[in-house]
Amino acid sequence: DCINRRRGLITTKQIIIIDLSPLAGRGNRQHNKKENEMEQKITPENIFEKGMLINLSTGGFDGRVKLSKEQLKDFPTEIVRGVHDIFESEFKKLIKEIGRHDGITRWEIKYMSIPFPIDGIYFILSKQIEKAIEFLKKRENERKELIQNAIDNYDNAIVKFSERYPEYYLHAKGKYPSKERLRERFYFKYQLFAITTPEKTLGEVSSNLYTEELDKFRKDVSTMKQEVVNIIYTELCDRIKMLQRQCTDGKPSQKTFNKMTRVLTQIDEIYSDFIDREDIKDIIEKVKRMVSGVTADNLR
Repeated sequence: DCINRRRGLITTKQIIIIDLSPLAGRGNRQHNKKENEMEQKITPENIFEKGMLINLSTGGFDGRVKLSKEQLKDFPTEIVRGVHDIFESEFKKLIKEIGRHDGITRWEIKYMSIPFPIDGIYFILSKQIEKAIEFLKKRENERKELIQNAIDNYDNAIVKFSERYPEYYLHAKGKYPSKERLRERFYFKYQLFAITTPEKTLGEVSSNLYTEELDKFRKDVSTMKQEVVNIIYTELCDRIKMLQRQCTDGKPSQKTFNKMTRVLTQIDEIYSDFIDREDIKDIIEKVKRMVSGVTADNLR
């Protein structure tokens, strides 16, 4: 009787007769499911069948110049360095707005991708590429408007600075870039590409070097997977701890729920193929079940 009758299993007090055919079918389905999951997982051999690398680089202009030796004459120049602005704060805000815009763009690309063990480069799944490019084009157009606004106010900003800080203007007047050069400094470039290890058949590469480079590449992919685990762990822990504090105070926030939902969506859409650890998968599923259909009003 310890066997659940709802599963269609027949029991008696003395013997247990079990129809294994439904279980066999289920076993096959589970086996097939595991095979499909293995095919979907990211490995060093298939990583560039699943996506590409993306690099985003942006330029800017901080509106500063170095202090001259004359200006630093009362300081030990071997240990003291200094700069000064060449614009007033009003124009500096226009420049900083471009930098802030770039920061948001970079953050969104990070959200769509996986960190790669090379600075400034991220791995992006094929299903996310078109979305990422469309987003970058939109942000580039917005950025051009911000740059044009700064250029439209450029001449007036120099005049204002010269009138208010004539001494510093005399020192810096030869260092103001032209408008065209200023525009060039605010470059915006992105590139999709793939990399590979040396071919084993390449005559100029020794077998030892080939093995070393292949090991490095495998280590890079392993590092990517570990980084995914770190991100998931940190993001989920931060949200859960925050929610725990809010519940303790009797003030759970819907904003916290929304951020947790965003993290779970990111896991499903971006990170899932990089998760090999069953314990992490179990934690994710547990959190999903706990927050599914729940709102801050429910908790209150």
